[in-house]
Amino acid sequence: MNYFDLHCDTATVIYDNKLSLLSPSLTCSALFADKFNKWFQCFAVFVNDNNKQPFKYYNSVISNLKTELNTLNLSNLSPVFTVENAVVLENNLSNLYKLCDDGVKMITLTWNGENALGGGVNSFSGLKEFGKDAIKIMNSLKIATDLSHLNDKSFYEAVEISRFPVATHSCFNEIFYHKRNLTLDKLKLISEKNGIVGICLYPAFLGGDNVYERFLRTVYLWLENGLENNIAIGSDFDGCDTYVKMADIPDLYRYLSINGIKEDTLDKLFFNNAFNYLKSLTK
Repeated sequence: MNYFDLHCDTATVIYDNKLSLLSPSLTCSALFADKFNKWFQCFAVFVNDNNKQPFKYYNSVISNLKTELNTLNLSNLSPVFTVENAVVLENNLSNLYKLCDDGVKMITLTWNGENALGGGVNSFSGLKEFGKDAIKIMNSLKIATDLSHLNDKSFYEAVEISRFPVATHSCFNEIFYHKRNLTLDKLKLISEKNGIVGICLYPAFLGGDNVYERFLRTVYLWLENGLENNIAIGSDFDGCDTYVKMADIPDLYRYLSINGIKEDTLDKLFFNNAFNYLKSLTK
């Protein structure tokens, strides 16, 4: 099978802990690469709200990741570089061009707190002028605006401006309420701009430890609302305890198939939708 994952924190984990991508302790370990014919993996450079030198830290993490990828040279892996928390910009819009040169294709505007761009789910601040200016430049550079982690005010302001909206790792409040989850209204706003949403495998967002069953319910919600072309995987591997690993992805595919999800829909969910979205950023 082919697999495209919109979000993992593995790049930060291997840097912080001096690990290899082949480490068996990783949820998203390259040890499992042979399970997929094509494996597109979005590697996020996650930067905590409290990081004192976020741009320097970003440079260290992405440099380490690229070195690791060059060393492994996996023929079926196509890495996609992303950033989780635009605090890395350090109030300097010119840093967006550096990120673009590095190959970054998606940027999460905030983490849970507030930064110079706007407010995350633990903040009451909306999108700030710096955030609006950043999105406009991202539009011109074809860098997607990741709306994960935003509070309501920031979300609605950002989705209106963004040409390339995405929510790389989220679940849905109609299935289970969590402040990090999205409403159906938000999903449709992203879909109207041909954006996609990656379903996160975190049990706290899905609403229970029975990840496969909760995931199935989430997929059916999308299908019932005509959003088949806007659904993807955004595991958040190595960013939280997902209970399942990358090695389990073929089993999840089979489980959904056994429970009534058609093969062409599964192929959209696990690869095609995210792949087509990435192509829209590279045209």
